[in-house]
Amino acid sequence: MAIDLEAWTQRLFVLRDGDDFPDDPLDSVLSLAEFLTAAGRVAEAYSTRQIADGLWFLADDSGLFRELYNPSVPENLRVRCAAAIRQLYAQLFEPLCQNVLSHGDNGESVENPLNSICYMWWDVFPTWGRPGDPVARGIDEALLGVMRDALSSENVACVESALHGLGHWRIAYPDPVESIVDEFLRQRPAIGVSLRDYAHAARRGRVL
Repeated sequence: MAIDLEAWTQRLFVLRDGDDFPDDPLDSVLSLAEFLTAAGRVAEAYSTRQIADGLWFLADDSGLFRELYNPSVPENLRVRCAAAIRQLYAQLFEPLCQNVLSHGDNGESVENPLNSICYMWWDVFPTWGRPGDPVARGIDEALLGVMRDALSSENVACVESALHGLGHWRIAYPDPVESIVDEFLRQRPAIGVSLRDYAHAARRGRVL
């Protein structure tokens, strides 16, 4: 399905009405993938506040990401959509978020509203992994891959976001999460004390 991407994003960032999105699961997944792939375009049309509010709605109340686990949609399309969340980091979070941390007392100094949804993205996302569901295997691998890749960002807000997500996913996927965090700590020995401590907390599943 070819979507009117401008109209679709207006529903997301201005109207924030889930009833206006496609009812068909396949259309929902295809539309969501197309939006994520070109996520940076919204910075040309919407304020940072509108983008932040729209992404809060997208991750949670819109219900769109729940279709990632709908077996009526071909798995390759659902996996592609899940993997496209990388572009949300690359095109919006990394270039637009303040390069600061948000957990604990750090959040008091953050002025950019986009940092809040970046930090909480995986907290409000409709899953923290479904290891017992065979339909979910490929999707969960793709989502863990998105978090792993975000750990290489030069913006600490993106790194913190990924660690926050991994901390929540640790209960479902302890071995992959611990391996991802260990590799991050090996590859980035110069990270600050606060972020290193947060990584260790995420490795144990102790994030807020």
